[in-house]
Amino acid sequence: MSPIDKISDIRRLPRLGKVRLGIKKEGQRGSYPQAVDYFVCPEEVKSVHGDTPRELPVMFPSDDLELVAPQWYKCYSYSQGLICKGDGKHCKRKVDTNTGDFADRDTSKWEIHDGICDPGMCPKLTSKQCRKMMSLLFILHEVPGLGVYQLDTSSFYSIVNLNSQLAPDGFLRHFTEGRIAFIPLILSVAPQEVTPPGIGRKTVHVLSVRADVKLADLIRISRQRPAQVLLPTLEEEEPPEDLFPEGVIAEAEQAGGGEAPAPISSPEGGEKVGEQVGAAQGGEEVVAEATFSPPKGKVTKPKTPPSAPAAEPEPTLVGEGFNIDLAWLDKALKAIKWDDDTAKTWIAANLKVDTQGELTEVISRLTREQAEQFVREIQERAARTQQKLI
Repeated sequence: MSPIDKISDIRRLPRLGKVRLGIKKEGQRGSYPQAVDYFVCPEEVKSVHGDTPRELPVMFPSDDLELVAPQWYKCYSYSQGLICKGDGKHCKRKVDTNTGDFADRDTSKWEIHDGICDPGMCPKLTSKQCRKMMSLLFILHEVPGLGVYQLDTSSFYSIVNLNSQLAPDGFLRHFTEGRIAFIPLILSVAPQEVTPPGIGRKTVHVLSVRADVKLADLIRISRQRPAQVLLPTLEEEEPPEDLFPEGVIAEAEQAGGGEAPAPISSPEGGEKVGEQVGAAQGGEEVVAEATFSPPKGKVTKPKTPPSAPAAEPEPTLVGEGFNIDLAWLDKALKAIKWDDDTAKTWIAANLKVDTQGELTEVISRLTREQAEQFVREIQERAARTQQKLI
C-alpha cells in the first residue's frame, strides 16, 4: 500500500491552546475585554508557571516570521467571523453575493473578493471592528505536551518590540546567524511609558522577547540546526475575545449597510502556508594542509619518515565538527604576515562572529563551514604569496 500523494507526507504541530492578554468583563452593554498585566494561560500552563505569569520561556518552531508571527489588519462580524484581512494595501473580503457588501447575519451565500485596504479611509477601523493584529505561535517547552500555543496582540508597541528582535533584520538574529527557531527565549509582558499621538503620556503593558542566556551560549545554540516542522493553520476565524469587544462587533452587524468593498483588478498573491525549515549539519572535519597547498587538504600533525623516532603530536585546536593544527596555523599566518588581531578582524568582517578573547577562542566559536572558509582564505593568500616570490 502506497502513501497518498501530497497528504501522507505532511506533518504539523498541533495547537494546544491560547495565551491571552486580557479577561472578559460583564457590563451593561454586554461583555468587554479588560487588559491585565500578566498572561492569561490555560490550566496546564498555570500548573507550571503560576496563575499570573509575566514571563514565559518560549521557543519559536520556525525561522519564518510570516509563519510564527503573521501580521494583518483583521475585521470581524458577530455572525460571520473573519470578514476582511488586509496588509494596508490589499485585502481579501467575505462579500455577500446578492448585495455586494460585507457578509452579515442575513447572508445566505458569500464569496472571497480581492479589495483595496486603506486604513486611513476605513470606517471599520475607526469603529474598532477592524484592528491591526500580530499572532504569535510558539512552543512552551517547559509545559507537558508537544504543540504550539497562540497569542494575539493588537498593540502597536508590542508589535514594534517583537519585530525589532524577531524580524529578519532584527537585533536578535544578528547573533544567531539569522535563526530564531528552537532557540530558548523569554516572552514577557511589562509596563512601558508611551505617548500616543493626541494623548498624554501613559503607562501600558506591552510584549517583548529576549534571550536569557549568555551571548556565547546563544551563538552556540544557534549553530544546532532545528528539525523540520510545519505549523497548524492560524486560528483566526473567530475574533480574539480579549481584543475585540463583543458589543462593538454585534452593534456593527445590527447597524448593517455601509459602502460596498472596493474591488481591485489585480490582487497580489495569496496566503502563505507552512514551509519546511532547517537542515541537519554534517559531522565531517574541516580539512586543510599544514603546507600551502590548495584547499581540501587535511589539518593533522606532520608526518615523519618511517625511520625517524615518533614525534610529539602538535597541539590541535578542536572546534564543532573540525580541528586545526596550531603549528600549521602559526606558520601560515606568519607567511601571509597576519598577526592574531588581523585574523580576528577578518573573521569579524566576513564571518560575523564575536571576536572577544584569544584567536584560538574565536576560532573555536566557528561552525564547520565558517572554519573551512577561514582556512581556505589563509591557503589562498599563502598561495598568492608564494607565486609572488617565484
